[in-house]
Amino acid sequence: MKAKVSVLVGEGVVTVKREGSNRALQANILGTVEADGVEVLCLDRLVHASHEQQFGEWTLSGAVTTLLSRPLAVPEAVLPQ
Repeated sequence: MKAKVSVLVGEGVVTVKREGSNRALQANILGTVEADGVEVLCLDRLVHASHEQQFGEWTLSGAVTTLLSRPLAVPEAVLPQ
């Protein structure tokens, strides 16, 4: 069974907390990219293990630092009626 992981995005930082652990990992956000309907946060360190691919809505990648990506929310005004 997978442990639940929460990702909190703050002002210039991301905090990752795993359920059942009293430890939290914190990483600085080096940059943010928005393209093709996807938001990508580039972190300054690795906050995921090699076998982990998803933290909730966030998709994980990176071997030296973590890249968090998720679809951008579509504004309601753009949604077809």
